[in-house]
Amino acid sequence: MHDGTIRDLAFMEGPESGGSILISAGAGDCNIYTTDCQRGQGLHALNGHTGHILTVYTWGGWMIASGSQDKTVRFWDLRVPSCVRVVGTSLHGSGESQHG
Repeated sequence: MHDGTIRDLAFMEGPESGGSILISAGAGDCNIYTTDCQRGQGLHALNGHTGHILTVYTWGGWMIASGSQDKTVRFWDLRVPSCVRVVGTSLHGSGESQHG
C-alpha cells in the first residue's frame, strides 16, 4: 500500500467486528491506510495531508488524529472515512522563539 517510509502506526479494535484494525501512515503518497488484521485486507486510504505524516493516534472507537509536516493535525472518523476537522498552525517564520 505505502510507496514510502512508514513513520507511525497504531492499532484499534474494530468497534463492530471485534477484530484489530491497523492504522499506518508516513511518507510517499502522504496517505493513512487502514487494514483489517483478521482478514489481512486493506479497508481505506485516507488522503488530505500534503506533507509526510509523522504521527497517528486513535481513540474513542472510530476516531483517528494525524500530524503532518504540512503543519496540520487532521481528525478522521472511519465511519465516514474522511477528514472531519483540520487544525492548522497560525505561526509564521523560522520557528525560532522571539524574545522581546
